[in-house]
Amino acid sequence: MTALRATVRLQLRREFDFAAATAQVPYFAALGLSHIYMSPIATARPGSTHGYDVIDPLTVNPELGGETGLAALVDALHAHAMGAILDIVPNHMAADLGNVWWADVLANGESSAYATYFDIEWDAPDTGGKLWLPWLEQPLQQALDHRRLTLERRVDGNAAGVALDGNVLPLSAGSLEWLCQRGGIALPPPDAGHTRFERIRHALQNAAAQHAFDRALREVDHDPALMHQLLEQQHYRLAWWRSGDQLLNYRRFFDIDGLAALRMERDEVFEAVHALPLRLIENGSIDGLRIDHIDGLSQPGHYLRRLRERMDQAAQHGPQRHVSLYVEKILAADESLPLDWPVDGSTGYDFMRQVESLQLDPGSYAVLCRAWARSTGRPADFAAEENAARRQLLRTSLVSELARCTRAFCRYFADTAAHGDITAQALHYALTDVLAGMPVYRSYLGDGHFTGIDRRVLQHAFAQAELDGEPHYAPIRALLQQPLLDADEHSLPPAQAEHLHLARQRFEQLSTVLAAKAVEDTAFYRYGPLLSRNEVGGAPGHKQPEPMSWHAAMRQRAIRWPRSLLATATHDHKRGEDVRARLQALGEKPREFADRVHAWSNELGERSRLPYGVLWMLLQTVLAAWPLELAEDDLPAMRQFADRITEWLRKAQREAKLHTRWTCPDTSYEAACAELVEDLLLSAPYVSLRRKLRHAAHELDAPGAMNGLVATALRLTVPGVPDLYQGTEYWDQSLVDPDNRHTPDYAARAASLEQAAEPVELLCDYRSGAVKQQLIYRLLQLRKAWPELFSHGAYLPVAVTGAQRKHVVAFVRQHGERRLLVVAPRLCARHMDGSGLPLPNVSFWKNTRARTVDDDAACTFIDLFTYKKHGLEPMGWNIAELLADWPLAVLIPASQADDCPTFPRRTPTQDQ
Repeated sequence: MTALRATVRLQLRREFDFAAATAQVPYFAALGLSHIYMSPIATARPGSTHGYDVIDPLTVNPELGGETGLAALVDALHAHAMGAILDIVPNHMAADLGNVWWADVLANGESSAYATYFDIEWDAPDTGGKLWLPWLEQPLQQALDHRRLTLERRVDGNAAGVALDGNVLPLSAGSLEWLCQRGGIALPPPDAGHTRFERIRHALQNAAAQHAFDRALREVDHDPALMHQLLEQQHYRLAWWRSGDQLLNYRRFFDIDGLAALRMERDEVFEAVHALPLRLIENGSIDGLRIDHIDGLSQPGHYLRRLRERMDQAAQHGPQRHVSLYVEKILAADESLPLDWPVDGSTGYDFMRQVESLQLDPGSYAVLCRAWARSTGRPADFAAEENAARRQLLRTSLVSELARCTRAFCRYFADTAAHGDITAQALHYALTDVLAGMPVYRSYLGDGHFTGIDRRVLQHAFAQAELDGEPHYAPIRALLQQPLLDADEHSLPPAQAEHLHLARQRFEQLSTVLAAKAVEDTAFYRYGPLLSRNEVGGAPGHKQPEPMSWHAAMRQRAIRWPRSLLATATHDHKRGEDVRARLQALGEKPREFADRVHAWSNELGERSRLPYGVLWMLLQTVLAAWPLELAEDDLPAMRQFADRITEWLRKAQREAKLHTRWTCPDTSYEAACAELVEDLLLSAPYVSLRRKLRHAAHELDAPGAMNGLVATALRLTVPGVPDLYQGTEYWDQSLVDPDNRHTPDYAARAASLEQAAEPVELLCDYRSGAVKQQLIYRLLQLRKAWPELFSHGAYLPVAVTGAQRKHVVAFVRQHGERRLLVVAPRLCARHMDGSGLPLPNVSFWKNTRARTVDDDAACTFIDLFTYKKHGLEPMGWNIAELLADWPLAVLIPASQADDCPTFPRRTPTQDQ
């Protein structure tokens, strides 16, 4: 088994399958990666672009190449001394008729063998004991009158079904018997050895019975009243999609009706969903798992302990090895993973936030926030935007989830005579206030360990509810503290303990959905002072003292989470890592940007019919995503860029839910958005404005590149396992999906790696992106040559003195005799050297120095990129010398240079 050093995340799909991934293994190995990190590979909906809509967790997706394709990929990886980590989806499956579990529930209802696999509330009010399917574009009666629903004969399965939009929903046994009765078809007598469906199929074996059955189908199919009778006999209720938010009675993934949540706490569900990944661990095909949306599960801690045990058992069948386990978990700025989770770490969103914080200028950001609020009329404080979004979501798309949560608390309080007068409506309002005040994704009461962290989280939520909530419901909120903060499940009678457990579970699962939808998918698209802050896992309202907080976080990572993944780009990011790097540079000149937005808005005049805040965010995005080598007179490239921006803006505006939305698009508003992008980037009357945009965008090239190279180097040198998102060896100026999921040009990347140009030479041509690839290559080669330093080395902050000490972050990684010194600039956009290269002015550094660590004075160090040797001076390392020719310094002892594979080999003459 290959030791885990660095991963590359691959988004597998029909267009980039196992065979395509296999073809790139030699390149990944040459770059220095140890593992690929695959998106889900279980059979998903046909044409799935992400793999999270699984329809069969037991099989490898045939669209990707199936078992044969996977085996070939694994063989290629092993031949190149590499391994694989696999993303799995335990929280949900596709609510799709291709999903045999789901289809069986539709056919058999609550008696289905799979009914308990899904989190369905069969006795929910107003659903008539049926599974609510909000799949119709219009109310049911209108759909029947317009023949949107028809009956279709099936030669296999259950004889007939309801056809809707190319899909065929199964009919219940009772409705098939009713059809047989209408056709005069005699059914065999009940037989304990055969199901009702089998009896019906047996009755339809002869031609006469089939002819009679078809006649009954036609009769019902052409009579809306009879069709209505037929549908009333189903275990599901086809309904207008607008009823879903109110009456949906199965738990979803977020607010997506097409993804049904699983009850992973049930043994049979756990075993079925994990059969494939555990088999792949056992036969040595994969070396680790990444758990998607861990906070969606009812008991994440219990689940992870069970999974860790089963993974270890599976790993014992082959050579003894540690199989990695990672969780996709959004952590607040002051939150960490629960220490009792048996995982190697998170997938790295927390590291993305830490890098963003390190490269943020708090003073300039405050200026931007004030200018944003003054110009747009929207809140300067992100907390206000978040609170409004949370409350809006609880009134709209998450109202059915809130109703389910409310009913669970009603059941609990019904067990307590003293609280018998609490109404569901009062609990609804009180829960809204508490959920709106949650400072993190969720608590973990359902795991059975009521920790001090859980208590502080919930106390914060209740305190915030008192500040923001309606005073009228304060007594009800006070009563809610009993089940959430005080009650002990183990001391209650079984029935009441069960009701308490369910109430807490509903609260926590709704809390995590609310945080994701209200913060990431709503408020982040409304709040625009500086868009680099609005990233998955980001905290726009949180500011930390840097670089002190950075050093504290990295030291903690070295001690507690040395194998945690380090990401700066993912398949879920809203803006590529180098878009954010450029935005950070833009944010260092806040008044200049605010003035430009004002001036450009005036130039657009009546052509800009969008709110000022939308224009502000659009211009940030255009400047930061503007390709480094794009000229405004390259019309085909400009058209491609405009199409990307238009697609981003439409999605961003729908997610913001202020002027248009997914559920009810405002076509005239969206047309105005598209017209504005066309004006900015393509139309003839705005050539002058476009030149100004291009000029302003290219002003970000050098400082953005410097920020991007620094962020990349930090990801590859601090404690943890660096994760490279597909294609980001070059500049990553992608936007939110689907823009960030395009297949990279691997041929170009392989060619530039083979050319092996020296870093200092590539710096002059930095716009091509090859310089970033070379930086990644050299640091990955060092990680490969010195694995112990990076996997077990201490993280030692280096003190910086002098006038520009706040503009430097420096640290040492040390393990035994191995030592690595990293010195990186920060907040230098105002202080570039004017050459057009991503380097600060040498004179800017003045007397700034990095102090020694222990016995560094006895060493001469050599730079990994410039090959320059640096001896330590009495006052410490001279920053001006270290950063004279390269955007950052990565130094190793010169005496160990022969152990570094990227240094030129010395000849005997040189040694003399």
